[in-house]
Amino acid sequence: MKKVKKCPSCGRQIYLYAQVCPYCKAETHFASIDEVEPPVYAEPEEPETPGDVAPAPESPEVEGPQDLSSEEKEGHLGKYIKHLREDTEKVKHEYEEKIGKKYSPSTILIGSVIALLSVIVLCFFIAVKMMQTETFSLNNNVDNELKEVIDSVENELYQSSTIVAKFPDRQRHGMIYLQNGHLHHFDAVSQTHEELDLVALNPKAVVDYGGSGVLNAYLSTNEKYILIIASRNSGNTEFGFYRLGTDDRKLEVIDKGRVVPEKDGYTVSTDMRTATYDSNGDKVKGISGAEWENLPKVEKPKKTVERTEEKVEREPQPVSVTEQMKPTVDLAPKPAVPAVPEKITIKPVDTSKP
Repeated sequence: MKKVKKCPSCGRQIYLYAQVCPYCKAETHFASIDEVEPPVYAEPEEPETPGDVAPAPESPEVEGPQDLSSEEKEGHLGKYIKHLREDTEKVKHEYEEKIGKKYSPSTILIGSVIALLSVIVLCFFIAVKMMQTETFSLNNNVDNELKEVIDSVENELYQSSTIVAKFPDRQRHGMIYLQNGHLHHFDAVSQTHEELDLVALNPKAVVDYGGSGVLNAYLSTNEKYILIIASRNSGNTEFGFYRLGTDDRKLEVIDKGRVVPEKDGYTVSTDMRTATYDSNGDKVKGISGAEWENLPKVEKPKKTVERTEEKVEREPQPVSVTEQMKPTVDLAPKPAVPAVPEKITIKPVDTSKP
């Protein structure tokens, strides 16, 4: 006979006398083995003869039931432990089967590879961030000695020049200023001044140094460029918009036309197009000069106009009043008439003679 019974909570087969279900850990309220098989108590010994029996006390103590023998305890406990082990092994076996179905060796391998790659990517990302932070702190680490040198030169050039940007860090260690239409760079380490010739930096740049030259220059928002507005001709009818790198001193030709600085950027326009740039010199919208030149040109068809001569009948013009009132007698002097002789003899012509 199987000593199993269904758990009232989960419905699984468990030990008949189990007080707690090993699967759902709920109380079963089953009868214990001690209640089904009550312990056998030892029978009290019969009293001896009256002569041998000692007088009983007035209030005899009531003896309780004696405990089970060691053999009986070992028998009941062994059965319970045996069934408990069987239930535990059964639960363990079912759990291992479920885990084996859910997590196969291939799934575990793929998961391990993905986890390893994730860790590698995370470490690489952290390393790059640390390098960027270190570079940023190095580039922007202000050197107090260089700063004092730059500030002293700025005080000297304050009235005659326009200070564009100051870099008191260890990498750039200088100052850029505009003076009389020319852009200059001061090196705080060597304490020397150098003119930045835009045409020499980029042959495509056009600057009218004989006239206005560089009109103005601004530091970009990211502090990587100097945005330059320069005159391209003597009449200042066309400007050049250039971008100079503060680290590598590379000059880039951005656009040409009428350059107008605005609050959030710059506007470059001509009669045919308009382009807008942000505070870093990057195009936001519109068509730049290079894009306009690369556009295919479409020739406009010539219009032939046929002229037809129309005969217009003019109406007679009215005679003016002065012409109507002209005098009828000519009062102008006339030449003298020769005098007529008094007698004129006329000889007859003879017509008979041949």
